[in-house]
Amino acid sequence: MHSEERRESYRLVDLSKATCNLIDGDDRIQGTLKNLSRTGFFIEAERQPEISKSYGIEIILQGSHSRLVVDDLFGVVTRADGEGVAVEFSKSFEWLVLAPIFF
Repeated sequence: MHSEERRESYRLVDLSKATCNLIDGDDRIQGTLKNLSRTGFFIEAERQPEISKSYGIEIILQGSHSRLVVDDLFGVVTRADGEGVAVEFSKSFEWLVLAPIFF
């Protein structure tokens, strides 16, 4: 079976040292970042957020001796199931070029 790749941008995979928070007021859904592109990301989370809902986003890239926190991001949950949560950024993720430094 042939599977056509629909992604239009480069994405990083297996980001085991990176976490992400979906933020809705005081509620935070934390997950492990599994892939990241300029248009969105996929996380494994213990709780599933509401599909089609907009969330604030905080991405934490963990280095050996420090961490980089990228916040003030927003996105919409496009899929949430037993495998994880897919989120599309509201605006392009401009810091993607920094992520490979940490991995």
